[in-house]
Amino acid sequence: MNRLWQALEQLNDVATSHFSWRLMLGDAFDSHCDLLVPIKGLAAALPVPNRPHEWLEIVEVDVGVFEGYNEKTEEYVVVDRRDLVCYEFSFSKLATELASLVGFEVAFERLGGPMYRYRLGHYGNPNGSGFSFFLAKVSDPRRLDWCIDAFLAEFQRPFVLFITSKRMLNSRNEALLDSRGSLVVPLDQAFLRSKEVDWSLSTWAHKQLVLFRDRLMPRPQFAVGCFPTPINSRWSDVEIEFKDGETVSVRISDQSEVLSFTQLGLLDSRSGKPSKQWELLRTFAENHGVMTWQSPGACRQNRKRRELLNDSLRKFFDIDGDPIELTDDKKGWRCVFRLK
Repeated sequence: MNRLWQALEQLNDVATSHFSWRLMLGDAFDSHCDLLVPIKGLAAALPVPNRPHEWLEIVEVDVGVFEGYNEKTEEYVVVDRRDLVCYEFSFSKLATELASLVGFEVAFERLGGPMYRYRLGHYGNPNGSGFSFFLAKVSDPRRLDWCIDAFLAEFQRPFVLFITSKRMLNSRNEALLDSRGSLVVPLDQAFLRSKEVDWSLSTWAHKQLVLFRDRLMPRPQFAVGCFPTPINSRWSDVEIEFKDGETVSVRISDQSEVLSFTQLGLLDSRSGKPSKQWELLRTFAENHGVMTWQSPGACRQNRKRRELLNDSLRKFFDIDGDPIELTDDKKGWRCVFRLK
């Protein structure tokens, strides 16, 4: 088991001294310390290495000078102040790291109750076909029972629950989560790191998360020319009008439909939200079908986004040529179709 997650399970709290973290993490400390943040206050006691039930009671004998008193041996030991600095495990940093690997949107918050329960973020619309990511940090099975019961009572839709390991997960809890269609991901099996590389997601975890996502949010199937475009239509015959942030009205001659960004093929598969190409199309609409370097929202990334948007529109409408082309003075782009 990864020593970081083992250390979190051992702690009733989420903070301890620099000395204790190093003792628990050993050689793994340097490769995991980016998830630890210093907090105010110094430790009042330090554990004695290799003596599980012995502690050094810290005494400040002079300004900035500390000693540790061992009550069992009645010995005083000089203590480095740096060892007394307390560090807290940062679940918000963990959420950011996981989001970059899994692809969810961070919406971090600590949830109510006496235990360490966190919402990390969500994928897509958590109130629709999307889902949320949660984490429970506990140090004994009874606390995990409480956390899981609380999650199931508060959230009715399936969710992903990260825990440090499956060591404290019992058959009752697994059955309850399965009945809700939720996924449990132990961090010691999913979130990996060595001294040489950045954090990574295990092959097993990636497979489980993809299966879970595709079960709740089936990928839409797009076909070339899925709009019933009349034969010999040109881009100048196409009219697109935004109805709101997610739908447009499309008309070509006597054919008209109201379509979502998903139906147009402009979905960001990672987030379940409109893609950057959809946002670019809307920016064009806000600028009357023309964009220059002086237009709001103009940026260098739009060059590639315009190419991708052109490809998507050509496939959807099955019309040759560029739907968005350079202006006559070569200083901007304009939509060949009518855009409102």
